[in-house]
Amino acid sequence: MRRLAFALLLSLPVTACQQPAAPQVKDVWTRDTVGGTANAAVFMTITSPAADRLVGASSPVAKKTDLMTMETGNGAMGMSYVKAVDLPANTPVSLNAGGLHVWLAELNQPLKAGQSFPLTLKFEKAGERQVTVRIIKPAEAPPVSGT
Repeated sequence: MRRLAFALLLSLPVTACQQPAAPQVKDVWTRDTVGGTANAAVFMTITSPAADRLVGASSPVAKKTDLMTMETGNGAMGMSYVKAVDLPANTPVSLNAGGLHVWLAELNQPLKAGQSFPLTLKFEKAGERQVTVRIIKPAEAPPVSGT
């Protein structure tokens, strides 16, 4: 009996160190930067199996990457920085053109429709996850999953 209790006690630190299940990231996209726009917004849907937070992002296509949101104030739309995006357990969170998004500033080159690029998402608990961003035409309908 003592050996069993000792073995269970030894397994606790290993269990505590396991990485939480990775959030599911779907429909990751941005628009073609027609005319050489120096910035772009990236949109997606994130569902995390456990409560987590998106705390940052990075990509080799931009010098700077931020988390932002669109806000309406004094009758005008504006963008503001956010420190994190809360991800409640098993609840899809949409990063879309009317709200939260990943902002790519000072693009290294224009983004062209039909191409893609990597984006690393940084989660508070689940760590880093790399996704592929699809670049769509300016007038193209954004990708939407069947869920």
